[in-house]
Amino acid sequence: MKFYIYLFITLTIFSSCKEEENAPTFSKDYGSGMYISTDIGVSFYKDGVVKNQIYKEVNGQTLTEVEKIKFNGTKAFILAGDMYSVNIETFEDKGIASGFVNPVDLTFLSPDNRAFVVDKDDSKVKEVDLDRMEVTSVIETGDSTKPVFIVSKWYRSIVMNGGAEPDSLNDSTIVAIDYRDELVSLAENMGGLYVGDNPNSAVNINNLKILCKGIYDPNDLTTKTQSALITVNPWDLLISANTTLNGVYNAQNLISKPDDTEYYFTAEDGIYKMSSSGNSVSQVSSLISDIVAYQDDRYSVYSTADSVWYWYNRDVLYFNDAVNSPTTIYKYNLDNNSFIDTIEVNGNVRDVNFY
Repeated sequence: MKFYIYLFITLTIFSSCKEEENAPTFSKDYGSGMYISTDIGVSFYKDGVVKNQIYKEVNGQTLTEVEKIKFNGTKAFILAGDMYSVNIETFEDKGIASGFVNPVDLTFLSPDNRAFVVDKDDSKVKEVDLDRMEVTSVIETGDSTKPVFIVSKWYRSIVMNGGAEPDSLNDSTIVAIDYRDELVSLAENMGGLYVGDNPNSAVNINNLKILCKGIYDPNDLTTKTQSALITVNPWDLLISANTTLNGVYNAQNLISKPDDTEYYFTAEDGIYKMSSSGNSVSQVSSLISDIVAYQDDRYSVYSTADSVWYWYNRDVLYFNDAVNSPTTIYKYNLDNNSFIDTIEVNGNVRDVNFY
């Protein structure tokens, strides 16, 4: 009898070792750096080197039409038709969530390991359990509202119903969704608020600032209206300010410095900056771009006088050339108003994010 017990233990150990030997190993080639979403995959940039289609390189599967990549803990989550989870250091696949029509944005819910995913063409926000990578609930944002962006703070998420082209399909509302961390997680639509034509992005630091692009039909520019910055109290959903951006059309992709002092966005004729109140609007670059990202960039300068490397910080923007070279990203120094780097990837740029 003892012989069979020893034999069973030996076979179990051998089988376990065999499985470990056959398990694939992944190099820790990624982690901190810039991640670029493109129409043919995800590119990674660090220390002057670009690696293209890194998901395909690691997992053997091509991703197309990548809209967003965002980070939660040690994982990255990619929207490309489905929602893909990967280890941020190796980029190995950690699961796929399906059940979307056209997912375009996401936000993570704290403290639970869950996310809200904006499904533009389904006019819904879908709650995803990030452990199981499954859609667990669906929240309506309104019939044909075309939600495009979501921002979260504490228990509340705000969805921008960005409308669609032509201008006859524009929308003017935002929707508040409250997330409750109870024995059974609940997400409730707390109602909508009219803010202005085609809200499409927002910053929620000291207060909720919403960018409305106005009516903008590229096939009939006679109907276009000026963009606006709307200030909303995110808790009582009351508008406290409405600032028209004079002479600015098709404003999108609102971002901010971390201290909420200066905002940046794309528009019909280039990249703009403004104060957090919507005043002092000025053009940064005339390059037509459909993405913009901010970074507090740390860099070094070597002093030959005393043989020492000195470290400094500078404010930089990253934006692409959507018209002439959609695969090109420019790095722009805001401190001295100059271009300092050019990054080439092998797909049309959709989004940029940093880990």
